[in-house]
Amino acid sequence: MDVTYKIHINADYYRTLIDRYYEQRPFVFQLPVQFGFLALVAASLFVSAMDTSLGIKVAIAVIFAALIFFGGVAVTKWGIYQRFRYRADFGTDATVTISEMGLVADGRHVQGKWDWAAYPRAVRYPDGIMLLRRGVIRWLPDSAIVVGKPEDATALARSKSAIRELT
Repeated sequence: MDVTYKIHINADYYRTLIDRYYEQRPFVFQLPVQFGFLALVAASLFVSAMDTSLGIKVAIAVIFAALIFFGGVAVTKWGIYQRFRYRADFGTDATVTISEMGLVADGRHVQGKWDWAAYPRAVRYPDGIMLLRRGVIRWLPDSAIVVGKPEDATALARSKSAIRELT
């Protein structure tokens, strides 16, 4: 029942990892919610501080809020991606095998073994599994499976971690 992944660690991998990480966060900690709240507060302060007609205030506030909302989400994801992009393993391949015993990872810049206790939480997405612990994320996309099936990976994660399903 082992499942082996051959993961190409590139821009697509990290962008998906970032997106999936924020999707599984509680509602108030998701980026659009955080920047939406910030945009609403900033626009409200901006409108109250301006001394012009209401129509102009609203138009400028909407533009200002949109810039904060969309720009904030995009710049935050871009900044996180930049941090990952300069890691030594960027552009390389890694092989990760999950089994009853735990996880084994092997690549040019990573070799390690972890018990399942190292990943007490998991999230199942339609396209993969994310294993989590405080400060550590491991994204295992279904498209990278070379041995086993996604159902086997889900069963392993379910038997060893508290798993949540997001579809």
